[in-house]
This record gives sequence, C-alpha cells and structure tokens, in this order.
Amino acid sequence: MTRYAILGNGQLTILADKNYAIRELYFPLSTENHMQMGRIGIWVNGKFSWLHDLSPKIEYEEDSLSVKVNSEFQGVKLAIKDSVDMAYPILTREVNISSKDDVVVFFAWDFNILGNEAGDTAFYDPFTDSIIHYKRDRWFLFSCNVPTYQYATGYKEVMGYQGTWKDCEDGVLSMNPIAQGAVDSAMSVKVKNKTFYCWLSASRDYDSVRKLHEYIQRKTPKTLIERTDNYWKAWLFKARNYEKEIRRSMLIIAAHWQNNGAIPASLDTDIMRFNKDTYNYVWHRDAAFSSIAMSLMGYQDFSRMLFIFSKPLLYRGFLFQKYTADGHWGSTWHPWTSGYIPIQEDETALTLYSAWVHFSLFRDVDFIKQFYRPSIKTAADFLAEYRDEKTGLPMPSYDLWEERLGVHFFTSAAVYAGLTAAAKFAEFFGEDNYKEKYLNAAEEIKKGLDMFFVGDHFARSLNDKTVDSSTLLGSMLALDKDDKRVSINRKTVEEKLLVNGGIARYENDWYLKEDNKPNAWFITTLWLAQHYVFEGNMENAIKYLNWVLTNSLST
Repeated sequence: MTRYAILGNGQLTILADKNYAIRELYFPLSTENHMQMGRIGIWVNGKFSWLHDLSPKIEYEEDSLSVKVNSEFQGVKLAIKDSVDMAYPILTREVNISSKDDVVVFFAWDFNILGNEAGDTAFYDPFTDSIIHYKRDRWFLFSCNVPTYQYATGYKEVMGYQGTWKDCEDGVLSMNPIAQGAVDSAMSVKVKNKTFYCWLSASRDYDSVRKLHEYIQRKTPKTLIERTDNYWKAWLFKARNYEKEIRRSMLIIAAHWQNNGAIPASLDTDIMRFNKDTYNYVWHRDAAFSSIAMSLMGYQDFSRMLFIFSKPLLYRGFLFQKYTADGHWGSTWHPWTSGYIPIQEDETALTLYSAWVHFSLFRDVDFIKQFYRPSIKTAADFLAEYRDEKTGLPMPSYDLWEERLGVHFFTSAAVYAGLTAAAKFAEFFGEDNYKEKYLNAAEEIKKGLDMFFVGDHFARSLNDKTVDSSTLLGSMLALDKDDKRVSINRKTVEEKLLVNGGIARYENDWYLKEDNKPNAWFITTLWLAQHYVFEGNMENAIKYLNWVLTNSLST
C-alpha cells in the first residue's frame, strides 16, 4: 500500500499508509524496519473501531514535517498530530478528543525489531508508566502524559494467537505485564473531551531510553512539536519564495536523508510482495540528482554528507549498483559472468557531475580537497579509461532501468557529463594535464553519441533502436539545445510514449503494468517538462508539471 506520510530526522524515520497505520519505523539508520504495524483504536459507548478503518483525512502541517490526521467515530471527533523531533529520536503525538462521553483510546504496537519477530520482549514498565519493546540494542518506549488505563502484552501469529491488538476490539485489555518471542502490545487511556500527548522514543538500552523519556517529560511533548514545526519553517527560509509543492518536495527529500549521508531511494516495504526485496538502498544515480536539487536550492550540507558517505565506497574507480544505508553492497541481479564489470556506469559519472554542481555553487575548497585525489580523479580516470577503443564510448554496462547490458545513450551522456565535471575540477586545481585527459575522453564520447541517432530519435542503445525517455535526460546532459536532433528526439519520445497524459519509460515497457499499455511515470514526465524548459517552452513544461501534480497524492 502506498505510503502517504514520512516523518524523519536522520535518526528516526517513520512512514504511514493511506489509512494512517504506521508501516515502517527505522532507527538509528534506515537499515532495519522495526515495525510491522502501529495502530490507533477508539472505544466509545460499547463500540470500537480502528482509525485505519475510518478513512481518516491525512495532511501535512504547512512547511513542516508534522502530519495531521482527522477522523470521526460515533459522534467523537479525533484529531492527531504526529511529529518526529528535530533533534532526538522521538515520535511525539498530540491527540485531541472531542466528545460528550468517556472515550478509551488504544495504541497498539506490533514491532518486529531488527526486521524479524524472533526474540523480542514487550513489557509494561510501572516506573515510567510505559510500554517498552526491546531486542539487543534497540529499545522503544511508548508513554502518554495521562495515566495508563489498561495495558497488555502477548504473543502474535503463533499458537493460534492473532496478536494483542485483537484484545483491543472488546474494549478491555488483559493487563498481562510481559511477553517474549513473537510479541506485540497495547496500551489504552480513558479521556473525555480532552487534548493529551503521547510519545515513542528510541534508544540503545533501558537507561538511555528512560533518560529520553524523562527529557520529554521535562520539556513537555507540546514544546517538542512546536519547536520541530518552528525548525522546519526556519529551515525552509532559503526556499520561502518558491511554490509550496517545491517546499514540500524538499521536506520529503530531507526526511529520507540519513544522518550518515545516505539517501535511500524509497523506504516503504510494500514492494516486498514483488520479490522479497525493497528500494531501501542508496542508488548513486538517485542520490546524485537529490544532491543536485538540494544544492541548487542553496542547501550544501546534504551533498557534503553524501560525498562523505560515498568516499569509502568507490572501488577501483567505480561505484557498485546500490548500497545499504550503512555503506555495504546491496543485493544485485547483475551477473558477474558477462565479461564486463557488473555496474551501472552512469551512477559513478553522475556522482562526479553532482560534485561539480555543488562546488560551482559553494566553492568550499577546504571541504572538496579531501575528495579530489581519492574520489574525483580516481573515478574520472576509470571513466576515461573504461572505454571502447574503436567507438570512444563507454564499455558495456547496465542501463539506468537496470534491465539490460549494453552501450546506452543515457549512460554515455552521463559519462560525458562526469568527465567534463572532472576536467573543471582539474582546471581549478591547476592540473592541466588531467584537464586535457578528461576533456579529450569526453569529446570522444560526445562524438560517439552521433551513432545513436537513427533519423527521428536517439536509440536507447547502440544495438537497440527502442524509443526511451531517458534520452531526454541524456540530451540535456551532453548536447546543446540548438542541436536539431535534440528537439527531434523530444518530439518522437512525446509522440511514442504519451500514455494518459504522462510519459512511459520506453516502448513496450512491461514493469508492473496493469493493462496492455505501459505505465506513465512521474519521473519520466518530469524529464519531458524539464526538457521543455531546456528548449525555452515554459507553457508545455507547465502542462506536464501540472499533470504530475494532479495525479500525485495530496501529501
């Protein structure tokens, strides 16, 4: 199920689905999803409902990473505001109940700590009036600023038990104080026409999670929510004159970025149903474009963190397909038996390109010097040398869709952009010999791009004439807007790949399609919009941008 909200501060990251069930909780990095499901329930006048069964309205606080959720049940209005603190791994929750009668509100937590259900412990802690879940060095404490009414811990999905969450539905909890193994928990509070606060804090042991709990009590959860909203509003100062959609996009990117510099492609686990893997990896192509976007908006720290994260990952001048958020090689489906290095070479090239975009804007010489020899020159040397002697083009690698090995237009254009970026670095640092080396290689690649043009478009690959939307982006990376082939290619891409107002990835794309047509993708449609900006046609650019906005989630 698509995720409608993400909250995060680089340490604690939380995602919720369209019905506001919490589906993912990551701490201290996005390497392990500790959450199976976090639920909220309500009992009034002998009747019960889960919030996720009430079709709640979900929206972000304007210019902040706080989420507001509103719903109604049996005449009771329920308003929730969730916020991950700007400084500490704390989810703070404001709950407003508008009612004439007593209402019991339930909070059910189904953790799979460290990504699995084995060996967890859940217990009620009378010293903090909280429910605590832990395994090894992952501790999670949930409490409220009103007394606990009832609690329960118990087994889930074993020995015929569904889970403690089921115990909520009759309005009474068992008061079982502790359980271990595959377990979950529930806590309830009894209120009437009241606003109260709860919080979920994360740490590495009992003492530290208790200290965090006591810190919340001293500061008050209301203060934490207010300071977080104020922080994000202040953080957006540089973007204050841009549209709300741009500001929201920046906040979403920031929520994904981890404290160690990793920027995962996506943190939802719904795709697990496809092949038991997720997009929770750092692809340096995506990371490079995120870095570029933030740099262009005037935010340099994100790019800096990414470059620091990436520096030790470079292997003999190239980057692997993808990495975990803690810097290990990610899973791959690229075979090592093809005779070529199993990489997507554009990722290495675009990282160089993003580094120059960053440096050209901020000129932080003292920062970038640590990357010049071990990262920039090493990667550029690889790009310059890993080429075919006859064509001058890069050796075969996998395309940006990760589906086919070959010599691709987009990859070649990206390598050109990476080498020209490296040449600019070499010129800045006074190494003209390296400047000439990288420029000569780049020009040979640019000349080789002529081989991709097949009359009315740039072919996806040297031996594959398929119309592919990535040629839009490749053209902008390597060619001049006045090159007639650029507009000719755009016209063909638009004609061949237009689907329901948006742009498909390429002809006959099969990936997750639901009928006989390929799916239109937001990113490819945005490439077309960007291409129209490149050509100076703002009217058409806005048309496609509006299509994306119209078809996007409200959040």
